Amino acid sequence: MEQAADVVVVGGGSAGCIVAARLSEDPSCRVLLLEAGPPDRDIWISLPAGYAKLYGSGKYDWRYETEPEPNLDGRRIHWPRGKVLGGSGSVNGLVYLRGSPHDYDRWAQAGARGWSYEEVAPVFRRIETWDGPPDPARGDAGAIHVREPRRLAPAAAAFVEACVAAGLPRNADWNNGRPIDGAGPVQLNVNGGRRSSTAREYLRPAMARGNLRVETGVLATRIVVQDGRAVAVEALQGGQPVTFRAAREVVCSAGAIETPKLLMLSGIGDGAALQALGIPVAHHSPGVGRNLQDHLIAKCIYRARPCGTLNEIMLSPLKKARIGLDYLLSRTGPLAIGAGEANAFARVTPGAEEAEVQFLFVNFSTFDYAAGLHDFPGFMVNYGVCRPDSRGEVSLASPDVRDKPRIRANYLDHPNDVRVMLGAAHLARRIAAETPLASLIEEELRPGPAATEDEAVLANIRATAGTVFHPCGTARMGTDPRAVLDPELRLRGVAGLRVADASAFPLIPSPNIQPAVMLVAERAAGFIRTTARA
Repeated sequence: MEQAADVVVVGGGSAGCIVAARLSEDPSCRVLLLEAGPPDRDIWISLPAGYAKLYGSGKYDWRYETEPEPNLDGRRIHWPRGKVLGGSGSVNGLVYLRGSPHDYDRWAQAGARGWSYEEVAPVFRRIETWDGPPDPARGDAGAIHVREPRRLAPAAAAFVEACVAAGLPRNADWNNGRPIDGAGPVQLNVNGGRRSSTAREYLRPAMARGNLRVETGVLATRIVVQDGRAVAVEALQGGQPVTFRAAREVVCSAGAIETPKLLMLSGIGDGAALQALGIPVAHHSPGVGRNLQDHLIAKCIYRARPCGTLNEIMLSPLKKARIGLDYLLSRTGPLAIGAGEANAFARVTPGAEEAEVQFLFVNFSTFDYAAGLHDFPGFMVNYGVCRPDSRGEVSLASPDVRDKPRIRANYLDHPNDVRVMLGAAHLARRIAAETPLASLIEEELRPGPAATEDEAVLANIRATAGTVFHPCGTARMGTDPRAVLDPELRLRGVAGLRVADASAFPLIPSPNIQPAVMLVAERAAGFIRTTARA
């Protein structure tokens, strides 16, 4: 079976939904969006707190895991990635942080010309509607709604005050174009108490247009390259082969893992590695799959006095009923909040130019998400390095599309990451020792009171740390010979093919990466429209 469109977008995640919706605004452009997962109709996707249930279910998850990580005691780390319309943006914790302006200035300095913060700030404003005090740095008419929690849990408010007591400034707005620093409530992409995802806010209204077709349950197997140009996508739909022809362009928006996998299966990657697997080389691009970056997260976990933690709520049928009623009546309370309620950014190196570590306060505690919450009051202070220097790689395990790729994150491979991670752990403990947070803590469970020396703290990190779900960089843009993409997201050496997702990042942003993914998607759509008009 064969179908055709002007632009075929592979991957209906956070980026693909934007690309398809924006391109379909031109009625003369036929757009086809292909998603391997199902539609995003599950009520738990809509509910902000539903991310916790979705995380453990694996229902909308590619179920990746890394190869044994040598610096994490040889553990394989579970890497959940969304397999549903909206992608990881339909199952994540909804933390909405653009990042530091310096993050994007570094992109430009690394060869992504045209991506400095001054150049991308208008796009960030176009994406969002800020449901807070008016500010010219914030958007007021975008598709994605962004807000703070309407009220912080007592322990989250205590965390912010403890950060200030420890010497961090109070931060009133993380997304106003200033360097991220200090402590304050987290910002979430929530609209009317519901997840404000790109599938919901961009794609769903656009699906009424006759020139946009969305196909779910479609697993792309190969991008067809003829005479140096991408002309079609081969896929499996309902177990049957189907070909989708692209008259103008193919856009790969399958995410930082599936995008390099699909490129390599299509013969685009390191030529020697592809030949060793029996894959004909369409274009030698050795950077495909390399430059993998992710934020590693470790946790300080505390047993607390009763203070309204989610642990306590889940132990009480009456309290569970009350939060359900709060949500139904006013769209407030724990059900309207994602992964965290407050965060902080701080320096741990004397004289550091800007914040090096991120903290996220989580109003529940657990040693293992799959095992559920502790049966006592508890909360966590999660911490990690903003700009890790370690680099990993995604590679093919075989030429079979059904086989998962090999993921080597190489966490803590660079000694600077170890140093900054230890500094973050020590600062987290200093914050926990400050009033008013200290008055809520009964016991530190992790790293634990016996972990007083760096060696013991580092041993705990190696034994327990994991991903914070921000893989990126595996098809980076730039101008050097090893860059996979040019700064307009075109695959260098193959005409009619772009990548629009986190794969394109040259460097990982300091905080959570979803707004940066949306930025890449918005700009990709603009580049494609400009090319079509030329």
